[in-house]
Amino acid sequence: MNDADIKIKKISLKYILILILGVICLTALLLVTSPKNEPELREIAATQVVLQPIVQQLIQPIKVVSGHLQPVRSSALSFELSGQVLARHVEPGSRVNKGEILITLQRGDQQDALAEAKAQLSQEHKAIERDQRILKLISENRLLQAREVMRLEQLGQKSLASRSMRDNANQLLIQQQREEEQLKYSVGTSKARLELKRAAVRRAERNMARTVINAPYSGIINAVYVEVGDYASPNQIVVELLQLKQLDLNLDVNGATAATLSLQQAVIVTINSEPHRGNIIALQTSPDAETFTHAVRIRLDGSGLQAGAPATAALKLKALPNALVVPVSSILYHNDERFIFIAEAKALRRVAVTLSAREGQLQVVNGEIQAGEMVVARDVAFLTDGQSVVHD
Repeated sequence: MNDADIKIKKISLKYILILILGVICLTALLLVTSPKNEPELREIAATQVVLQPIVQQLIQPIKVVSGHLQPVRSSALSFELSGQVLARHVEPGSRVNKGEILITLQRGDQQDALAEAKAQLSQEHKAIERDQRILKLISENRLLQAREVMRLEQLGQKSLASRSMRDNANQLLIQQQREEEQLKYSVGTSKARLELKRAAVRRAERNMARTVINAPYSGIINAVYVEVGDYASPNQIVVELLQLKQLDLNLDVNGATAATLSLQQAVIVTINSEPHRGNIIALQTSPDAETFTHAVRIRLDGSGLQAGAPATAALKLKALPNALVVPVSSILYHNDERFIFIAEAKALRRVAVTLSAREGQLQVVNGEIQAGEMVVARDVAFLTDGQSVVHD
């Protein structure tokens, strides 16, 4: 590299440094002379709310509880003895009357046992009649023999012949007395023996009756579990019978609800969107040890209804004559607390309340509130205490 090239390189470097310095100075001058923009504070617009007055009125609380209809009576019937099924007289869905035969077992052994018991009773009757006749005869003979003994004793004490005859007569008298006592015992116990035979007959008749199952009440056959020829064992369920003339709705309610109910209280039960009238026939006073609920039973006329159908009962609770009510949508739920917002001037006041009964879209509340105060009716989830609001 010659001297000319070195001189040109030095001059280029000098201009570059001057250019960079000029740019820095110009940037600094712009920063210093630029106007400062102050942030503009804008006032937050007031929230538009809808208000409704707190109303004091009579409230009739309704507790709606659901369940399923059940038969008033349901019986699982079985035989008390074992045997082979002879006849099946009904099928599921059959309507039967009280006393109607449902299932029959083979009864040959029971018929023979009954015939034997009756025959033994008849024999006992005849035997007792015979013993009574014999007792009468032997009693007469004993009296005659006693007279004969007395006659022989009067013939003389020194005659050997008369003494021998007297001893024989005494032995015969003793024998007749023994037979008389035996017959007296037999006749005296005749009532007890007859009762034993009659008991055997009654037992055989009961066993005969146990070979059939009769309907204990009028109803509908729900199921039959045996066929002809099957062997049925004692306590084996063979047929199920339902009584559907009336139906029950069994419910579980809490203690507060149970305290306001009473026996024979009328209740409207909705089944398939149709109302039906029922009455409370059972109300458990002490709660269940596990669920702490009270059992309630409502009875309805079963006409046109079917067991197992879902149903809802509207239970009328104790009336509240001067209840303060607000719209359900005005309640703010926060953790375990409940609040409403009262509009005062142009700001809100958040008030803690406790909830009571509910009727439709109206909620009974208690707290530091008065009737006539204006409460925010809806959209309360994002409201705060002291917030500015506007309303119509």
